[in-house]
Amino acid sequence: MLVIGHAPAMTDQETQATGVIVITGAAGGMGRACVTAFQDSGPLLLLDVEEKSVREVAAAANAAGAVATPLVVDVSRQADVDAAAEQVAAGGGLRTLIHTAGISPTMADGRTVLEVDLVGTARLTRALLPSVRPGSVAVCVASIGGQMGPAADAVDNALNDPLAPDFLAQLEEAVGMELNGSVAYALAKRGVISLCEREAAAWGAQGGRIVSISPGLIDTPMGRLEAAENEGMAFMIGLTPVSRADDQGSETMPGRVEDIAAAAVFLASPAASFVSGCDLRVDGGLVGAIRHMDVAAFGG
Repeated sequence: MLVIGHAPAMTDQETQATGVIVITGAAGGMGRACVTAFQDSGPLLLLDVEEKSVREVAAAANAAGAVATPLVVDVSRQADVDAAAEQVAAGGGLRTLIHTAGISPTMADGRTVLEVDLVGTARLTRALLPSVRPGSVAVCVASIGGQMGPAADAVDNALNDPLAPDFLAQLEEAVGMELNGSVAYALAKRGVISLCEREAAAWGAQGGRIVSISPGLIDTPMGRLEAAENEGMAFMIGLTPVSRADDQGSETMPGRVEDIAAAAVFLASPAASFVSGCDLRVDGGLVGAIRHMDVAAFGG
């Protein structure tokens, strides 16, 4: 039986891979929630760029009865990604990847955002592919920012090859401008969604699945930073159809990290065994409200 917000223990009847549960961005808001959700489900390899923080998260998980190993990894560095993949292979292969690591538009320039959020995701999923076994699952965190509008064919073609040596130059040429953080973030997340669609065949050939989650406005330190820097966020917060009572957490952002963890638990479970190559929006209906805003405004 699946308990929302907490990964179920395996049974002999369930088809799920043995091996390592990898959680990236483990010291961040979504990452920590996912560590809690999966800490009873098997050995954890916790990746984050912040050494002190990821060690603290691993220590807390171990104190709760988990078997968690921290590893400092910057997903924009191929050597770091390779080191993580080697540990996964040595641990018996990949059971689950929950990939939450990423940076937001206000944290870096456009090229850096793309290197971390898209190129880093491509590096990681490529490096872990040899460790995929029957039942392995990758859940990559994208964003509703990647679903906010169509892109030219040339842009999508560039996004579809993020490991090309001249990827960033090709993308800027396709877009026709130097990419700022906001544009780069939306394109990176669009690329992550597309990557999970494209890689479904390769993962499926080895008995695995790969999916993406597109969070909406989630109450994390990163989300609150973006809300403070972006005046348009207040409008989107008000537009989000699903609301919560004032006593259910932040008054700033409508979504919770537990919402993302619960979705990851479901997607990684046998209950989602026929779900692959697609994106799950966890946004309280925000994308739908934006796309049909005019109709809603006139009661249609």
